[in-house]
Amino acid sequence: MILGALLYGINVFRANLDKERLNELQDKNLELEFVRNNLEKRVEERTNELNEIYLQNEQREARLQAVSEISQIISTNSSRGFQDLLQLITKSISENTTFYHVGIFLLDENREYAVLQAANSEGGKRMLESRHQLKVGGTGIVGYVAQSGRPRLALDTGADAVFFNNPNLPQTRSEMAIPLMIGAEVIGVLDVQSERPSVFDNEDLKALSTLSNQIALIIQNHGLQEGGKFITPALMGSRPVLQLDRQRQKSGFSYLPDGTLSTTAELKKPLIDKALVSGETLAVDQSTKAEIPSLAVPVKLRDQVIGIIHIESADVKRRWTEDEIAMVQAVSERAALALENANLFETAERRAMQEKAISEISSRIGGSNDIDRILQTTIQELGRTLGASRTFIQLGNASTPGSRIADIDAAEIEEYKR
Repeated sequence: MILGALLYGINVFRANLDKERLNELQDKNLELEFVRNNLEKRVEERTNELNEIYLQNEQREARLQAVSEISQIISTNSSRGFQDLLQLITKSISENTTFYHVGIFLLDENREYAVLQAANSEGGKRMLESRHQLKVGGTGIVGYVAQSGRPRLALDTGADAVFFNNPNLPQTRSEMAIPLMIGAEVIGVLDVQSERPSVFDNEDLKALSTLSNQIALIIQNHGLQEGGKFITPALMGSRPVLQLDRQRQKSGFSYLPDGTLSTTAELKKPLIDKALVSGETLAVDQSTKAEIPSLAVPVKLRDQVIGIIHIESADVKRRWTEDEIAMVQAVSERAALALENANLFETAERRAMQEKAISEISSRIGGSNDIDRILQTTIQELGRTLGASRTFIQLGNASTPGSRIADIDAAEIEEYKR
């Protein structure tokens, strides 16, 4: 009986022990199952994150590629006419993106209206024919951006209170407008529209902002700041590509390997003369008795040669590579644009000073109602402003009795001309 009780106790103990081990094993299995499920979930989430990152990188790369291609098209066609170039820009942006309508607006001379200058869509072309314009600060995203100078996105054109429903573009569901700016001044607006809602994001804004800066620079190179207003080529009429004073027309600089930088008078080299006449890049690869290895690259702005970059090599066996020539040509293009921008700024500054001087003189002249005082003030202010040795004014004409002008004879006229 004692042995039976002992054996029974042992069996009960073993049964309980096996039960506990089974419970522990089940708990471990449940824990492992939880870990496995959790790990699969984390792997799935991470995979989705990686796919999302990959998709974003793909989209970003596509945007950068599109911007690069559009920039290349703009750069290679910068010499085209102003309107043709704007039309090409809208077409290129539309073809390299998903935007069915692209329009470029420029502010008019009084900065009251944003006038459509170019568009790629059929509706946009009808708007061009009707000379479509929007009030600056008025209804519509373009008017808002033209006034504020800040980009605006309408992800749902039906819900955006600023959006203006255009009957020429009824398919529009998303719209984005970006200001075209020269410095702090808004000169126009780049307007893009899509047939899909919520299609624009910050990456699109960054990409198109890069393009808008390039477009503004091109417009600036075709326009002129005059009295604080932007004047388009149509209002400017014809003008030289680059106007320099006589002192600068023959100026230049030389750089030597020792770091010396000096001013240089007009350089007489056969290669330079040929490049100036032909307007093409010329290279001499090996030393001859006449010339050492050298490279002459014209500095051109809208097909007009305004200067020459001339490079000489100390290596008599030097051969210029295509990459070296392309690099100098690219620098030449950037230098031409920078020179034009600097010239435009100087011109605007001079005209602003002239306007200021005219305004000051006019205010002093208008401050009196006495004829003699008006005449005295006029010659005093002009003489002081211009630094003239003598300033003269007289009322009268050839038919006025007693007028000094009526008494001028032919000899005096010739003396005056001399």
